[in-house]
Amino acid sequence: MTDSASQPGPDETLDSIGTSGVRVFQRRDGYRFTLDAVLLAAFAATESPQGSGRILELGAGSGVVSLLLVKQFGLGPVDALEVQPAVHARLSRAVALNDCESRVRPVLGDLRRIREQVTGGGYVQVVSNPPFRVADAGVRSPDDERAISKSEVACDARDVVAAARYALAPGGLVSLVYPAARAAEVLGLLAQSKLHPRVLRFVHSRVEAPATRFLVQAVRDRDRGLTVRPPLVVHGEGPGGYSAEVAALMDPPLSEQA
Repeated sequence: MTDSASQPGPDETLDSIGTSGVRVFQRRDGYRFTLDAVLLAAFAATESPQGSGRILELGAGSGVVSLLLVKQFGLGPVDALEVQPAVHARLSRAVALNDCESRVRPVLGDLRRIREQVTGGGYVQVVSNPPFRVADAGVRSPDDERAISKSEVACDARDVVAAARYALAPGGLVSLVYPAARAAEVLGLLAQSKLHPRVLRFVHSRVEAPATRFLVQAVRDRDRGLTVRPPLVVHGEGPGGYSAEVAALMDPPLSEQA
């Protein structure tokens, strides 16, 4: 990797996350990763009973989830699918910067055309931290990169579930994070695609606060019942003002909240 490619550009920052020293490039004034990416990587890793195997990330963005899975949690290899060329370019630079070329493969492509991107049934797990906001909810950001990353303008939850279904081997797992208010919708879409929810965990900013997010893992074609984990509480008396569980995932702590 050339010296120039390993340094942030004038409109970029180089940010560290996780206990394994993962570094990613982000646009200074664009969409930036949040705690959701860290929680998803940890959830996917800790809830995966079958161990290693090829993983697909849908909507990889800056690469946080993919890089954490291989560097912090020892999983993979990972194919990291990203639709935006400029974001994909930063992802590719981050893979090289983290010396993960043999473990993370950046793929430029649209998950809505998943059959053109990857081999069907080729993955033991799919992970995605997808756009959260429905396309007609609120004012769309004038910045295309931010809009595509935050709102369902390039794909929606149904597209994400369909892509995961196609990519997974029988018995394979899909792990997702979504706003808590969309739990019924997303669980219904998974069930309709015979991706049977097996683990569910709600994320709360504080013990007394309502849930803001949920993490769900579903299994292709094998309905063996649903386990609801204890709530994941983000803030507490641990380092950085986080709960002990969340603080253990990050060094340095994130400035953004769940």
